[in-house]
Amino acid sequence: MNLANGKQSLEKRIKGRKTYSGNIFFTANNGFHEGRLQNYSPSGLFIRTKASLSIGEIITIALPYLKAKQVKYQGQVLWSSREGVGIELFKKRNVWHDYIRLH
Repeated sequence: MNLANGKQSLEKRIKGRKTYSGNIFFTANNGFHEGRLQNYSPSGLFIRTKASLSIGEIITIALPYLKAKQVKYQGQVLWSSREGVGIELFKKRNVWHDYIRLH
């Protein structure tokens, strides 16, 4: 991949993100956690949290206000910083649009 293609791919992802600020709950290997959803896209999200999560760790995200059969979704930690974690969602990626409309 050349630099131009990488830059184009990054810009596409950034433009696809929507900002949002709301509480979110999730479980990880080390227990139950709370954070704030900072932004989301059809394929992932960023959660501001103080929870210590490892790259590659699988988390389960609870969406208690969603009017759907399934209110829990799984994702994988792609990156982590002092501010929070970047999560890639496994399935039902359009669920975030429904979640945001309810809040």
